[in-house]
Amino acid sequence: MGTFHVDFIIRNRTDPTRELTLNGVVDTGASYTVIPERLLDDLGVEREGYMVFEIADGSRQELPLGWVEMELLGEAAKVYVVFGHDSGPVLLGAMALETFSLAADAKNRALIPAQSTL
Repeated sequence: MGTFHVDFIIRNRTDPTRELTLNGVVDTGASYTVIPERLLDDLGVEREGYMVFEIADGSRQELPLGWVEMELLGEAAKVYVVFGHDSGPVLLGAMALETFSLAADAKNRALIPAQSTL
């Protein structure tokens, strides 16, 4: 599957005046959205837990999680984000896309409405 980038905004949940516009790689192979730690720290996002993740290279790493308000295509929702390595990319993961009922259209390099199922 091809990759593409999209713009989105994240906000500190306790102080929504603190926000950051990001351009991230749409990565449906990643469960969570990953944002470099320094950016989340600068925004004042609190670590609210840790989870062990299997990384694309097969290694396992324990990384912190936090909640942010995300704005994507004009809609806002609260999503979990992973405090990623500062040298790593911004990844927009599958769970955030599902929260917004969106799917990746790699051919057209766009996010499209997804049918939600129960």
